Amino acid sequence: MEGKIAVVESMRIYENPIPNLVSRHAYFPGLARTPSGDIVALFPIGEAFDSWSNSIYVSRSNDNGRTWVLEGPMYEELELGHIGPCSIKPTLLGNGTLIATGYGFYRKDPEVFMNPETGGFPHGPNIVSFSEDEGRDWSLPAIIPLSRPELIETSGPCIQLKNGELIATGCTFPTWDGTYPSGRIGVVLRSKDNGRSWDDRTLFYKSEKTNINAYETRSCQMPDGRIVTIIWFLDENSGRSLTNHIVVSRDDGITWSEPIDTGITGQASNVISLRDNLLLSIHCYREENTGLYVNLVDFSNDIWRTIAASKIWGKAPARHIGSLKDMGKNLKFGQPSLLPLGNDEFLAVHWAVEDCLGKILAHRIRVNSDRP
Repeated sequence: MEGKIAVVESMRIYENPIPNLVSRHAYFPGLARTPSGDIVALFPIGEAFDSWSNSIYVSRSNDNGRTWVLEGPMYEELELGHIGPCSIKPTLLGNGTLIATGYGFYRKDPEVFMNPETGGFPHGPNIVSFSEDEGRDWSLPAIIPLSRPELIETSGPCIQLKNGELIATGCTFPTWDGTYPSGRIGVVLRSKDNGRSWDDRTLFYKSEKTNINAYETRSCQMPDGRIVTIIWFLDENSGRSLTNHIVVSRDDGITWSEPIDTGITGQASNVISLRDNLLLSIHCYREENTGLYVNLVDFSNDIWRTIAASKIWGKAPARHIGSLKDMGKNLKFGQPSLLPLGNDEFLAVHWAVEDCLGKILAHRIRVNSDRP
């Protein structure tokens, strides 16, 4: 089955060029194609995983992802106070505008991030930003008003549906005291005006067991209109990751199915639609058979059937993630995504710690999606 998915070449989008002089690590990449054909990558660079110094940078490729130029910070300064670390991902809209959605945290002390006693996060905003010139200049981030007290982990990009609406998905983060006032839920942020205003009343998931949360969600819409959202379920009481699950909507994200088990023992994952009933998924295996895996999937009748699977990268050590408090010290790679390049090729992108440096890595893969 691995013959259907082959790595053509690997490259680095970012690596600290002077590690002997300064500490610079990169994490959480997001990519989008621009109307001219360039590929723009957004990712934070800072001294450490949860560092106060983290700032979002822009990198660009004009040769379909083979080479990259770091263009500089996304924002010269923020008017919202100190927001960091920040995760923000770009999406190309049908009108040619780039939109970036994500979240950040208000920081008061550079040596304090999560509450060491509760595992709760500081308060922070969900944010949105726009670029009208293919990602060279960005509007300062605007705060997305929420009806809930928790920050929503919109760590993936929003997607534009066939009806023109935008949706972004994410779970509730614990507040500073470690509680979830709204419960462990999966929230849909919806915009009907290209990201200028948002509604957060729809849920795609609600935990029947109060300890299981839906992290690192990513979504795509299939040709028949189905929206598929893939989830990393983490049981925060037992410290155990469940297999990746998906939820499906057939009415533009208004109602959602019960979680469907993919049987894949991954954590952070991503999924894109190919054609007909075919999906391409990418998964971080962090606890067993460590590495980055790509699956070709037949999703006919909402049944997940893996046609082909291939390990495309595997240089990071396995580190168990039992709770949010483990993330900063135990995570060594993550947030994978897939970008179509044409001619059955895709760019698989993720961050990883190699040689003690946080890097943004990319792998050009070729997928044979023909039925046997």
